[in-house]
Amino acid sequence: MIEIKREFKKIGTHDGKFHADEVMATAILNEIFDTELIRTRNKDILDKLDIVYDVNGGELDHHGIDKRLRDDGIPFSSCGLVWDKYGRDLLKFKYKDLSDEDIEDVFNYIDRSLIEGIDALDNGIWIGKGEIPLMNISTILSSFNPLWYEEGMEDDRFNESVKFATSILNNKINFKISVFKAKEKVIKAYETRKIPEVIILETYCPYIEALKEVDKNSDILFVIFKTKNNYIIQTVRGEDGEDIKKLPKAWMGKRDKELQDITGVNDAVFCHTGRFIAAAESLEGIIKLAKLAIEEPDEKRKLKTSKFMRFIKGLFLKK
Repeated sequence: MIEIKREFKKIGTHDGKFHADEVMATAILNEIFDTELIRTRNKDILDKLDIVYDVNGGELDHHGIDKRLRDDGIPFSSCGLVWDKYGRDLLKFKYKDLSDEDIEDVFNYIDRSLIEGIDALDNGIWIGKGEIPLMNISTILSSFNPLWYEEGMEDDRFNESVKFATSILNNKINFKISVFKAKEKVIKAYETRKIPEVIILETYCPYIEALKEVDKNSDILFVIFKTKNNYIIQTVRGEDGEDIKKLPKAWMGKRDKELQDITGVNDAVFCHTGRFIAAAESLEGIIKLAKLAIEEPDEKRKLKTSKFMRFIKGLFLKK
């Protein structure tokens, strides 16, 4: 296959301490152009470059008073501005088999799942705050900055950060494309299933998006697929983010003989304590586990019934 030569561009951003927004913006530009990067705040130099971002007051600099906002009110940073201008071109350049509809789907997925969070944090909007502090992409990329006592390493560390950001960007894009490739397999498994509540995939693939699209009535409770050593059964989550039906409580945390004795499946391997995944060595064994799980009384229904009975009992007690 002949590789199309990338257009050469001299690009520039500010020097000094770097942040996730210009790091990821650089990674985006490197994926579509053959670049020469200059990090400076010298206006005379920046004015001569092809693309300048996060500095110098141009269309790709977000530091002005009148910030450009998304529809949800989140301001763009240089990262979002660069992605908005060049993201679709990047996808068309690297993934020529994608339709225009798929390009737009991937573009929006990357913007929502990766770019917008960087934009928000760079503009001082704190997201995902909770009791347990979690590292995010912005803090990880910024952590590549030299320590206060390290001198002369700024550009090297910036380049390391860009390399890391490039891997993240490409991994996110490739994952979304893999979802497209999995769709046909998921639909086939759904349409040819022999157990109404179960689909069986030949191997694991990202099935959630395609399953939601085809399983309009949420009939599927469990998904089965083969891994290197075992067959896996996994629960399906509903619109509320909870498992539509968990695996039986008696299986929780059980392994090998203990699980085999409980289920009668002689090659059962384990059931996770969260009751969302279990394994067996054979397809026959995992299907037996699936049937047992389907036959298990619905806990949610039992819970609703018990609440109702407590309510009725309370009425009688009041009398």
